[in-house]
Amino acid sequence: MEYHLEIYRPGSCASDGCIKTFTAASPFLPIRGGDLINTKTWEVEWPLLRVVNVEHVICESSRGIDPSGTIIHRIFLYTESIPDTAETRCSAALGIA
Repeated sequence: MEYHLEIYRPGSCASDGCIKTFTAASPFLPIRGGDLINTKTWEVEWPLLRVVNVEHVICESSRGIDPSGTIIHRIFLYTESIPDTAETRCSAALGIA
């Protein structure tokens, strides 16, 4: 099993809108709408994103000569840009939109 986490730029759900992909051998922790993503260590123009929608895709992939294939769990995170302020973080922690 492989796990892929794909984060899309604000307002985009097109395949060319993916700004960051992470791959792991174990599942990622659950991510829900409203969660914040701090992108300050990435080279993108949005320092703070809020998840607006989460989509899961589970598929099989055959690689090379191994006919058994691999199961891949892909998670797409669709986002919006929000102000990078302490107030924004406090509001998100309290569940205030």
